[in-house]
Amino acid sequence: MTQKDISTVDHTLITELYQRYATTLLKYIYASTHRREDAEDVLVEVFLAAFKYKGLSQLNEKQQYAWLISVARNKTIDWYRYSNRHVQTSLEFIFAEDMYDTDERLPEHAMIKKEEYALLQERISRLPELQQEVVRLRFIAGLRSVEIARMIGKTEGAIQAALWRALRALRTLYQNEKDRGNSGEF
Repeated sequence: MTQKDISTVDHTLITELYQRYATTLLKYIYASTHRREDAEDVLVEVFLAAFKYKGLSQLNEKQQYAWLISVARNKTIDWYRYSNRHVQTSLEFIFAEDMYDTDERLPEHAMIKKEEYALLQERISRLPELQQEVVRLRFIAGLRSVEIARMIGKTEGAIQAALWRALRALRTLYQNEKDRGNSGEF
């Protein structure tokens, strides 16, 4: 990006968008990458794209958020393509304080939250790809079914059905593990 490109972008708008949505976007991206440093790298790419997009200021707040989520989704897909071609070394950090909205600061709580989150992610990863994406967009990004449908290119009914099936499958997974005595509950 050239200095001229940067100077044409409203820095205040980008700053406000970052302050408002960075945490939500990071959670959304992390749900796919499972590594904080990768999620942060993708988040940087999202906001670099925001700097480059001159039409961002013409969108209303809801449209700006939808645009950021769409870019985050596309950049995460790009990350997958890249990561599948390159070997990566994990430098996993515990960051429960940032990833979970909690006042509990004790190390035990952070570890429990991290383990619960890892179990949930593992269970979500068992779902078909569409259901995984719908769950992340709905519960991590906070989008409504109609917004998800528009973003993915499916009908709202198809998105609602995928979400219902995903939640039913997750419920079944939790119940089966609970029945076997391996619920992951602490």
